[in-house]
Amino acid sequence: MTSKKFVAAGIVCALSIMNGIAQAAPKNADGRAGSWRSAAQGAPSLKAAKSAVEKHPQDAIANNDLGWAYRQNGDLVQAETCLRVAIKADPKLGEAHSNLSVVLVDLKKFDEAKTEAAQAVTLDGNNPIYRAVLGNALSKAGDRKEAIEQYRTAIKLKPDYENAHYNLGRVLKEDGQINEAKLVLVDALKLDAKDDRVLTLLDDMTGDAATGATPAKQSLSGK
Repeated sequence: MTSKKFVAAGIVCALSIMNGIAQAAPKNADGRAGSWRSAAQGAPSLKAAKSAVEKHPQDAIANNDLGWAYRQNGDLVQAETCLRVAIKADPKLGEAHSNLSVVLVDLKKFDEAKTEAAQAVTLDGNNPIYRAVLGNALSKAGDRKEAIEQYRTAIKLKPDYENAHYNLGRVLKEDGQINEAKLVLVDALKLDAKDDRVLTLLDDMTGDAATGATPAKQSLSGK
């Protein structure tokens, strides 16, 4: 924790704040609604996260929060840097391993993403987000069967975890299990009837080419 490499990484992360590196503007400055710590996949505000790291440059949670805020704001390079600082400061911080996995998937570093996500699951196998994140890394690496098992476990742990339902349906479709994929995606719609990702997948599988209408959207419009 006191190595020159760790200190240097912490300084890089802190300097990125002071230098005011330009960020890609997201649709919502805080990512998805809600708190990422309460399973909503959102993020703390970038401003607040920067302030916390300015005060505590090598604090694990502060760097983890800043790394995730950077990711939600489109800066993957700074996100990876800060999350690695967080893990160096506290190797048992599962959130940092899981968040780093998400960033590594975005960067198409799928093998590294699997390793980080698996470490998060090792630290807390009862966390449904960690399971879903591992599923995402596995599916991107082409390990569909293992990904499906992770999504199923996530849903067992949190039955109303709509994102896990969506991803399970997505990978079942990719694996050729079309009928089962439809059932899972219908369950996802029951949890969030406005998830366009789910509607798109269902329409792709059940669309009515003759009329140009799609069963999923028809059902939502009441027709």
